[in-house]
Amino acid sequence: MSSSIQHIDYHSVKKLKSGDVNAFDDLFKKYSSRLFKFSVKYLKSSEEAEEVVQEVFLYIWDKRDGLKPEHSFNAYIFTIAYNIIKKYFIKKSKDNAFKDDLIYSLLKEENNLDKTIDYKFLLEKVELIIDALPKRRKEIFIKRKYYGLSIKQIAEELEISPNTVENQLASAQKQILKELSKRKLAGALFFAFFVSI
Repeated sequence: MSSSIQHIDYHSVKKLKSGDVNAFDDLFKKYSSRLFKFSVKYLKSSEEAEEVVQEVFLYIWDKRDGLKPEHSFNAYIFTIAYNIIKKYFIKKSKDNAFKDDLIYSLLKEENNLDKTIDYKFLLEKVELIIDALPKRRKEIFIKRKYYGLSIKQIAEELEISPNTVENQLASAQKQILKELSKRKLAGALFFAFFVSI
């Protein structure tokens, strides 16, 4: 199996697909906090963000037979969360006479969780760009953004200075944004939002 960032969760997802509860728990522990932070930034409500996390993992468990371990679980799970959040906004727009037509028009598109949307495509493109980063820069970026290690923890683990870690992270984000900007401005904005979680 490739060491690609898209295959980080390959073995866990493969076990989950077979109904392994421990694999499900491992993935929940790994992603629930990031999903919560991601959701609360949109919804501005801890309660609703927690509901999104629960809904995402219920969906994952119910649809486990259809999981594709060879594909990016990270992109898949955040796409599900993103679609659920859009549904929350659509409901609010109806309940509260939400008047921002631009936001509403953007949010109401592609509401089927099973559909492949641009957001998932974007995340997968980001992961391909991350894979193309210089080896050490990629390693630092993944430890920070995918495993949630602090600057200090990464520095100690890799035996480098915290300043080096920060510089490498800044360079990684700059490089990724540059590549995304060549393709689509919205992609760069989504990435800037996504990596801040």
